[in-house]
Amino acid sequence: MKIQPSVLTLATVLAGAVLLALSLPIQAQDSPPQQSQPPTQQFEPSQDQLASFASAVVQVQQIRSKWQTRMQDADSAEKTREFQTQATAEITSAVQEQGLTVETYNAIATAARDNPELVNRIVKLMEQAR
Repeated sequence: MKIQPSVLTLATVLAGAVLLALSLPIQAQDSPPQQSQPPTQQFEPSQDQLASFASAVVQVQQIRSKWQTRMQDADSAEKTREFQTQATAEITSAVQEQGLTVETYNAIATAARDNPELVNRIVKLMEQAR
């Protein structure tokens, strides 16, 4: 069975979103805990947000590739944490440079998990952004 390129791209999109989400607690450690919020409706991003998201994902993938090797080759846990902090800062900056907040980026990625039509729109925009 051949895996379609859009499925691989979706996996990459979600992996990038997960990487960003996992790296956020490093930055948030100095922040006070947030109150839990009630469930909200399904997030419906605008076309501009999707275009920004697609461009950000491409950049996040590049940043992730660059730092992944460095983190794997780090000679200590301290160096790995340092690289992770630097990667997080670059990823956050890349997302913000596209006009998105990290929260919006993650909300779009989360919405895409359950919406194949949204994934197709993102994939097309990512192909244009490359």
